[in-house]
Amino acid sequence: MIASLIVDELRKTNLTYRCEEPYAFSLIQGQQCNYLGYAVATSLALAKTIEKYIELGYRYRGVQALSDAEAIRIWMKWAPDDGWHYGNFNDYAAVQKYLEMHNGDDLALRNGCLKQLKTVIAQHDINDVTLGVTYGENPGDFRDSVIQIYGKAGHKNFVEEYEAMFRLNADIRKV
Repeated sequence: MIASLIVDELRKTNLTYRCEEPYAFSLIQGQQCNYLGYAVATSLALAKTIEKYIELGYRYRGVQALSDAEAIRIWMKWAPDDGWHYGNFNDYAAVQKYLEMHNGDDLALRNGCLKQLKTVIAQHDINDVTLGVTYGENPGDFRDSVIQIYGKAGHKNFVEEYEAMFRLNADIRKV
């Protein structure tokens, strides 16, 4: 139902952020089916986020042979807060109807969004961008949705990179 709108937004995103190299697109589900937006992660925005964190004094203090910038890149790449561009589908009557159709059932909406993203992947050539759904404060939501969409291995190196992000949590500190 909304797969075509998602594809349209992905195309707009590619045109808008092409020079920034998009690598992730997440549907953002509001609570009680009241909102549907999206976030786009790009390599350029990630690079700017890394610079910002280094300027703020964040440093890697782990045992792996990683520079501060590389460790922060791994740590921040899949964190859907810093360095992501946000948008919404508020202007689309079809999306409002889609939200109403789920009648406040967040799980049904989440499953519907996963199904729509699977449709997008099956019907369009979208290989360079990892698609997922974010529906709460838990950073694992996006990871779980990627696994539900692409299977246990995730998309490309996503699951491996995501797990590396959590391993670095204790090793990156503001000094």
